Amino acid sequence: MIKALRKLPKGQPMPFRGSHYSLTITKSMGKPLVKIINNKLLVNFYQEYPPIPVQVPLVKWYRHKAKAYIPVRAASWADKMRVRYNKIFIKDQESRWGSCSSLKNINFNWRIMMAPDEVIDYLLIHELAHLKEMNHSKSFWTLVKSFDPNYKEHISWLKDNEHPLFLLLPKLPVDILNKITFYVE
Repeated sequence: MIKALRKLPKGQPMPFRGSHYSLTITKSMGKPLVKIINNKLLVNFYQEYPPIPVQVPLVKWYRHKAKAYIPVRAASWADKMRVRYNKIFIKDQESRWGSCSSLKNINFNWRIMMAPDEVIDYLLIHELAHLKEMNHSKSFWTLVKSFDPNYKEHISWLKDNEHPLFLLLPKLPVDILNKITFYVE
């Protein structure tokens, strides 16, 4: 199991879809929220030293963004690739970016939202290609390459960045995430 960073300092670069935003933690009477403002990823708490770590609202925010973005983008790629899937699930997998089941359900790790858009697209293409080829045969990679000629670069990016991204934010129990109310924009 990968252990996440214990504390994220103010100013920590937070990746989102190919850009980095400076983590900004504020305290105000405004609603507790997480949102991007200019070049900052703002987390607003009611109090200066909240009882929960900043990772909790950040995980909620990334998960929310993944649930909004991934299904729409996957549907677009599925149309281009002429494949049909059953359901898409956004999960908190400890070491996988995605998977495809024999029931044509596709799982994606919410952490893919920390990758650049072209890497996100590669992951979508990769899992959607499994709907035609449920293996990693030459035919599978030929199919992936036909939709992403730079797929090898994207695989390298994932290998180079996997450990740091999984260390940045922890796997949190769903019940903890459900107990905390934060608005996400």
